[in-house]
Amino acid sequence: MFSQQNEDFIVGPDGRLSVPVAGLVQAAGRTTADIENDIASRLQARAGLTTRPDTSVQIVRFRPFYVTGAVDKPGEYDFRPGLTVLQAVSIAGGLQRLTSDVLIGLEKDALGARGDLRVLAADRISLLARQARIDAEAENRDAISFPKELTDSGDAEATRAMREEQILFQARQDGLKKQTTALEQNKKYLAGEIDQLREKSATIAKGLAATRQEYDLFAGLVKKGLTAAPRQLELEQNLAQIQSNQLDVEVAIVRANEDIARSDRDLADIVTKYRSDVIQEAQDVRVKLDETNEKIETARQLVWQSEVRAPTLLKADLDAAVRPTYRIARLGPDGKTEETPARETDQVKPGDVVRVIIRSEESSTSPGPGDQTGAKN
Repeated sequence: MFSQQNEDFIVGPDGRLSVPVAGLVQAAGRTTADIENDIASRLQARAGLTTRPDTSVQIVRFRPFYVTGAVDKPGEYDFRPGLTVLQAVSIAGGLQRLTSDVLIGLEKDALGARGDLRVLAADRISLLARQARIDAEAENRDAISFPKELTDSGDAEATRAMREEQILFQARQDGLKKQTTALEQNKKYLAGEIDQLREKSATIAKGLAATRQEYDLFAGLVKKGLTAAPRQLELEQNLAQIQSNQLDVEVAIVRANEDIARSDRDLADIVTKYRSDVIQEAQDVRVKLDETNEKIETARQLVWQSEVRAPTLLKADLDAAVRPTYRIARLGPDGKTEETPARETDQVKPGDVVRVIIRSEESSTSPGPGDQTGAKN
């Protein structure tokens, strides 16, 4: 997570963060100074500034790391730069010291981890249903296409989540339709008013031409002394009144056209804001779904550790000196998790899972959590 101008921004799974005005900025693999310069340049260019604005970017919080295996306190921990494998194990309470009371602790840990799994699974169902609704809105579809994972599950939680998202989808569609329909009807009314005003203007123009012709006739007769001047004055007043009426009609037409243009702008603003809200919500859901999947995998490993792997350690000689080995599970650029051997001095990165193994574990043939089906995106 990065902070800019008292605002926090989350770096998404694609390594980019969304900054107002500046847009999507690449953050992965770059220093804070690089990001500051990039944001400042984008703000200067897009806002039309003469000088580059001062921009400060700081890393507020890293993704956590996880420690599992033969440690005293396996779980999730806050990351700090420069963290080594040995330091990560120390933060997790060091190597597990087994006693006859460990089984009771393992049962408690398993119950807690399974409770976390249930909560995370419910969160994931809600996020999947929300993502399906957002996809339908982004693609302007008339209905939501929920994934088979939800529709075929028969789970009450999935049914509830789909029903709630369907209600929200319909409400948002109805709201958008009401707003756009009202503006379109206003435009139609204004267009009809303009047509009437133009007909009125044409009628006034005919009357103006007839009055002017009559005025010219009487003006000639007055000049020759063949008629009285008062009639000419009356015609002058009529001409002035007709010209004023014609000007009022022309002004009314201009204002009606301005109202139509304003309605067009309002329509564009409504659609733009709707699309912007959908895009922002889509980004938030993707980030939350990735985090939830990661937490589910960690909880599964903790359950496996508590129920399967750790009890086998009780069979080992408690007094025998054992030398631990380490492995790091890390998400690769292709989105797949790779597990590799590690040394005590190796650097730990945000999101890594450090697994501590002792020799009695290595001889076990029990299946690990990696052999089970993981969460799907």
